[in-house]
Amino acid sequence: MIISISRERLDKHAKWLRDEAGGERLVVMPSEDLSGADLRSANLRSADFRSADLRSADLSGADLSGADLRSADLSSALGLPDCIDYLSANFEFNDDGMIAYKTFGGNYAAPRRWAIEPGSVLNEVVNPLPTTNCGCGINVATRKWVKANASGAMWRVLIRWMWLPSVVVPFDTDGKIRCGRVELIEVVE
Repeated sequence: MIISISRERLDKHAKWLRDEAGGERLVVMPSEDLSGADLRSANLRSADFRSADLRSADLSGADLSGADLRSADLSSALGLPDCIDYLSANFEFNDDGMIAYKTFGGNYAAPRRWAIEPGSVLNEVVNPLPTTNCGCGINVATRKWVKANASGAMWRVLIRWMWLPSVVVPFDTDGKIRCGRVELIEVVE
């Protein structure tokens, strides 16, 4: 049996997102069994799935940005990016760790404590929630993403092997990830 959230609840949630009359935030109670639910391509932005049973749910193409998934069981859920596969397919690795790219001064000013120069190590507290696309931490990206979406000097940065546990790949990433520590290598063309 394929379980899903009713069309009516999804429509009310869409109205809530648009701040329209009759809108209501989608809140899934822990007692609701959504294991195996078909939620493909659903707009679940900012929905409340705290402690939800989403085992084996199909979330392919679903927008989970800002969704609260604290304590949700996502075991065997489909459609969520596998962090290791995503990083392996989109970033370069060398003997020291993973190479990523970053610019400074675009949307957010770099903290004054950061020395923007080759060899500097930057540290920041990282938001561990993969439902947040661009949260606190050091936001870095693929070279392709930076070229297409950012302005200013592009830096090649190194995320050392021991720093990789701080990497967060957002569920709806378009090339950006975030981490807690990077080393600035050089400005690239």
